Amino acid sequence: MPKSQKISKREAILSRKLRRNLFLIPLSAFVIKLFIIVNIQGFPWYEASGGDLSSGLKLLLDSNYVPPNAWYGADGENYIQALYGLANEGFFSDEGKLSYWPAGYPLLMWPLLIFFKGQFFAVLAILQSALYLFGAAWLVDELRKTRVAKASYLVAIFLAFNPTLALNTISIGYELPVVALSLISLAAFLQFIYVGNSSFFSPNVLVASIAFTLATFMQPRLIILAITFFLIWALAIYRAKVAALFLVISIGLVSIAPLLMVYRNQQVHGYTAISTNLGVTMRLGAGPGTSGGYSSRPAGIVQCPSAEGDAAAQDAAMVRCVVNWYLDNPATALKLFWNKARFFWSPWFGPEANGTMARNPWTQNHPLKSTVRTESGFNLIYSGFGKFVSWLWMIVGLVLLLIGIAFLWRLGGLERSLALLAGSAFMLSLVISMLTIGDHRFRIPSMGISLLLQAIGLQTLLLRLRSDQSTTSTLVSWPAFEGAKKKLTLSFFDPCQKP
Repeated sequence: MPKSQKISKREAILSRKLRRNLFLIPLSAFVIKLFIIVNIQGFPWYEASGGDLSSGLKLLLDSNYVPPNAWYGADGENYIQALYGLANEGFFSDEGKLSYWPAGYPLLMWPLLIFFKGQFFAVLAILQSALYLFGAAWLVDELRKTRVAKASYLVAIFLAFNPTLALNTISIGYELPVVALSLISLAAFLQFIYVGNSSFFSPNVLVASIAFTLATFMQPRLIILAITFFLIWALAIYRAKVAALFLVISIGLVSIAPLLMVYRNQQVHGYTAISTNLGVTMRLGAGPGTSGGYSSRPAGIVQCPSAEGDAAAQDAAMVRCVVNWYLDNPATALKLFWNKARFFWSPWFGPEANGTMARNPWTQNHPLKSTVRTESGFNLIYSGFGKFVSWLWMIVGLVLLLIGIAFLWRLGGLERSLALLAGSAFMLSLVISMLTIGDHRFRIPSMGISLLLQAIGLQTLLLRLRSDQSTTSTLVSWPAFEGAKKKLTLSFFDPCQKP
């Protein structure tokens, strides 16, 4: 056998081993979570109601019992209340939780409730964990084909075993399904580029569109991230006119989910809106005496006049009121934006923590949770030393993230596109929080992306990561900008070019 064939065969074996080992990391975390799920004790709501879904959910809620096989997230009871409305009255239920908050997450849970009945909570926790397994495994599998393949192990470990993120798949809440769907979308893009596809209707484009459709169904403000994601995708692959068509088709698919919620509210309540909680959320983060977070005093928030009309009209009036207050008070607004950015990036626990993560499984079982219950422990954690550690945690995490973005950008090609997609997702999540309310829970939907960047940053900083020379660079040509490039080149370098 020629030497070149021996090397090729050895590389193929090593590649299969790497792929297997990378998959085993998130798979092992999934197996651990299965063990946790089957051991979570709760109220037997279905049996107690004699097998009636609506009565069982009502009993669970009215008695303040906890469900079996899953944990309540920050808004867990509200989602189950909305689910009760669907179980009791169907798709056009007038349950207030289905219109005040986006109805997507309860609507996705509804078929599971009908089909699995008393095993609903167990199946929900398992499916959310399986979706996260799929997203993490696919992303690291695609990452091993890039020039940052050496960081794929660390990325897999960060995604699989970060306790704040990974354990939350067992909680009732939209955040972790959204994280999983963002990882799936990013993996679909990487595979699309790697295989050299260009079809609008390739499986990768379809998968990414479906992923963002489901994500915006659960949290409509993510439509901003979807537009940015597909805009970068379009400009990286197609010429300007074709890119515009690609963007229209992909965003058209993504828009189906929010439009379905608008249609439901139009039929039930007679107004055209996805939900009616935006104004309230924005108002909590604005005002002369507010901190920008949930800890604000009610008297300090913006005082908006009462508005007439239905719930959607009142919500829109409150949004205008908050925006006008920001415009009239720019100095205070800038201070609040800084506070909200700090709260967004704040630790989950300690003197600088600010948000609604008290029910997060890791927060509940944090090693320092018992320490803070003693006077000496409380004084240590909430002292100047505790603040120093909190700020060090925030700064180091942000520096690693920025190093990851910078390294990917410097590599060019596919890796630069990855830097743009991941960096823009993080920044847009931050901006959304700054414009609404500062809450570290708002960081969760983009946390898979930020962990990816931090893992690459850590590998770059500590292990002197260099681009993998055994992996060929995948060129991304950005043809949409070719005309601008030519004009710029002529303008600067053609001596015959007229001014």
